[in-house]
Amino acid sequence: MTASESPWSRAIVEQNQRWLTAYFLAATGDRTASEDLVQEVFHQALESQGTYDATKPFGAWLRGIARHLLFRHYRNARHAMLPFDGAMLDQLDLHSAQAEVRLIEPDYQPTRLAALRLCMERLSARARSILDLKYSERHSSKDIAERVGMKTNAVDMVISRARRTLEDCVGRRLAGESPLAGASDD
Repeated sequence: MTASESPWSRAIVEQNQRWLTAYFLAATGDRTASEDLVQEVFHQALESQGTYDATKPFGAWLRGIARHLLFRHYRNARHAMLPFDGAMLDQLDLHSAQAEVRLIEPDYQPTRLAALRLCMERLSARARSILDLKYSERHSSKDIAERVGMKTNAVDMVISRARRTLEDCVGRRLAGESPLAGASDD
């Protein structure tokens, strides 16, 4: 069995690809470079899996590899590093660690979906209807505007406000706070 076929290597990729891509994209601003760096992290992790200390967090080990590769990328690149200092990279590491937990924790997505459903109930019927047309039925804002008798920019405003309201509500629910009673947005 080759490294790319092993369950260990597939698990590394499946569980960590999204947050590593976000890490490198935030640090480089370049999608192609980010994807290349993610692949290099996986390659180095597989090459050095025997050195991994299982008593320490796996994500932190990957972030260490990623940080090293990021510095090497800028050292070898023909363009200047984005203006990051050590504190900024520490913040990037912290947010990556939080993303890793969300993406790996099996109960996170169902919990988030349950919170979203509860928060959707807090929206006005009009906002829910517009969101349903936009995201479930995949209609354009122009088509929705014609269907509900609104201007296109008004539909876009309802969608934008509803999304912000949902994001705030879901965030509060996941943090264990109770969202404001009676809040609705249209």
